[in-house]
Amino acid sequence: MPATHSKADPEKNAETTNQLRKWEKKLRYAKTEEQRLKAERMIRIHTPKEKKEVPKKKELTEDQLLDQMVRENEKLRNDPDFIEQQTQAELKRQHLDKQRQFNREKIKDNMKERKEQEEQTEKKQLEAFEQHKKDEATLTKHLESHKQFLLKYSDKTGIMKTFLDKHKGNKKKATKEFKSQTTKMCRILEYMICEKLQEGELSYDEVKDLLYENMSQSMEYGESSDLKQLTASL
Repeated sequence: MPATHSKADPEKNAETTNQLRKWEKKLRYAKTEEQRLKAERMIRIHTPKEKKEVPKKKELTEDQLLDQMVRENEKLRNDPDFIEQQTQAELKRQHLDKQRQFNREKIKDNMKERKEQEEQTEKKQLEAFEQHKKDEATLTKHLESHKQFLLKYSDKTGIMKTFLDKHKGNKKKATKEFKSQTTKMCRILEYMICEKLQEGELSYDEVKDLLYENMSQSMEYGESSDLKQLTASL
């Protein structure tokens, strides 16, 4: 008996994995308007979109790039905004150059002034040191003169005996105090002379000779107590 062929039922066929073909098939066998519209909508959804090819940008040669840059520069040179920007930039550059130049000159002047001040300071310090050495030598000479005068004076006034009595005959202690008091008395005499010099009437040697003369006269008349008391109280 020959085999009979029946019409295939799309509802009973296995579902395809290709969604587009599936809905195209459903559209062919659609029985209602609703089925047809749904199939058309799904076909539109699953239909691949055509990719638009983006045209490749043509690469320029070195000469073309150079020509393009020249044209752009020509365009910029005629652009009022660009001209204004360039003008302002040039003015700013000139201002900065002047400011830098001013700062450099100021730094140079400050360095020169500082060097001159240092040289002046060194010069004054050297002069002060030299003057100090001279003054120190002069002071030493003056003090030695006072010392010799006082030693001669002490022999006549018996000041050493005063110190021996004070230290109960201890010659070492008496001599030590005598030397100490003599040194102090020398400085007192120097101070008295310098104080007299402030009046500006006499020279140093004149004031010194006058002071020595007054002290010598006091020794001759036995008026030595004032000086002895002053020396013992130092």
